[in-house]
Amino acid sequence: MSSNGNGKKQKVIIGLLVAIFLVGVVGGGWYWYYSSRYVSTDDARISGTIVSVSSKISGKVSEVLVLEGDTVKKGQVLVRINPEDILAQKAQAEAAVAAAKAKYDEVTAGARPQEIGQARAGSDQALANLTNAEKNYRRMENLFSDGVVSASQRDNALAAYQVAQETYNAAKQSLSLAVAGPREEVIRAAEAQVKQAEANLAAINIKNSDTEIVAPVDGTVALKNVNLGEVVSAGQSLFSVVSSNDLWVNARIEETYIGRLKVGQTVEYTIDGYPGQTFYGNVSELGSAASSVFALIPTENSSNNFTKVTQRIPIKISLPEKSEFVFRPGMSVYIKIHVK
Repeated sequence: MSSNGNGKKQKVIIGLLVAIFLVGVVGGGWYWYYSSRYVSTDDARISGTIVSVSSKISGKVSEVLVLEGDTVKKGQVLVRINPEDILAQKAQAEAAVAAAKAKYDEVTAGARPQEIGQARAGSDQALANLTNAEKNYRRMENLFSDGVVSASQRDNALAAYQVAQETYNAAKQSLSLAVAGPREEVIRAAEAQVKQAEANLAAINIKNSDTEIVAPVDGTVALKNVNLGEVVSAGQSLFSVVSSNDLWVNARIEETYIGRLKVGQTVEYTIDGYPGQTFYGNVSELGSAASSVFALIPTENSSNNFTKVTQRIPIKISLPEKSEFVFRPGMSVYIKIHVK
């Protein structure tokens, strides 16, 4: 009776040992098969390019058109800044351009026919006055020689003659300038004033266009730092937009496996935010340095000796180009890289 009981116990023990052995063999075989074909890790996150959207000008916010989480298209208006002050500056600049162009047209057109006629009439009158003054001076000179008039009278006639001569010379020069037209340097100066006024207007037009702050890329508004009625400064960050055209899975692989990885290998992965869904991508980039190289806390200890720790190398994995799911930076990912 006891011998039969002992025999049964031995059979049970042997059976258990055999079962454990078989489980170990199967488990070891599965582990070998899995590890030889795949490299996996849950040290992975979705990453993406995050673009900061800032204001180029200072002013009061008149409209905020998007909220956090909104999907935006490149060029879509996100915020408007009150343009009243800039529009007033624009009106002044447009008036300055008009005035400068009018001055330039006046200069390049030269003297009008009636102005030339007036200058010629003035020159003719000055010549007639000069002729009369000369005759009077000659007559007074003869009378002085005959002792009829005094030296003072003769000198007054001479002075009148000299004044008439200067007046005629000035009138003749004015006529010459009117006929010849404006000098080249005067035209260049008027042209420069037009260009300066136009440049000032162009700068104000750019400033006016900057009152509409637009999305620089297609993506999702991740952060909003502006409110209606707020006064913003030039350079102030108003939004952070995650580019929908530049998202990827960022994973960190133990250095002992990195030698088995190549760009282009297929990657199968799941995202915690979408349980039950499997996604596929490819290894698009292998990091050139371990993550610890860029860490703020150094890996060496106080005696300048390195602490032996398995390092991790960052890699990039592509996301599906088209998907019904929204991929958000920071989402946790489990990846399985097909190395065979």
